[in-house]
Amino acid sequence: MAQTERDQAIIRSLLADNTSGNISPTDVRDAIASLMGYASLALTPAGTPAVMSAVGTSFELIDVYDQISSQSSDVNDAGSDADLSPDFRLVANADGFYKVDFSASVSSSQNNRLLTFRPHVNNAVALTDIQQFMSNGSDIQIISFSGIGEFDPGDQIDMRVLVDTGTTNLTFEAATFTMHRIG
Repeated sequence: MAQTERDQAIIRSLLADNTSGNISPTDVRDAIASLMGYASLALTPAGTPAVMSAVGTSFELIDVYDQISSQSSDVNDAGSDADLSPDFRLVANADGFYKVDFSASVSSSQNNRLLTFRPHVNNAVALTDIQQFMSNGSDIQIISFSGIGEFDPGDQIDMRVLVDTGTTNLTFEAATFTMHRIG
């Protein structure tokens, strides 16, 4: 059963003090539809690790994901609050606040490299860099990022990476990138 997205004032009135017992199942579905929706990209840890070859000193789009999903709060709904672009970006479909998470287990073909991860919104720098120094490149390092941002319909976010010097191959054992509307 489809639901209707509503603004917060209408949701508050629909779900006001329920002393009269008149909150309908439709009201509850509409509230959930107005607050939820997500998109995610994932590299399966059980699969073969993915390699980004010759990552250098310019930011490169992380494009190693092999499983993707986009789902609204009701699988029968025609859309969702966030979608996936074919080029490994997450796209907001509704204005609002979104929680964005990125994590990766990664190793390098070179020792003593500083990796810099950076989220980009609409191809512009979104936040401060997330850095990880890899003294022994064969050791698997864990990188994690979480943030909350305000997005307009059509805004896109992606994750990029560079190394401080030279080039290196990066092996991703696992990676996830998610976007979830929270308000």
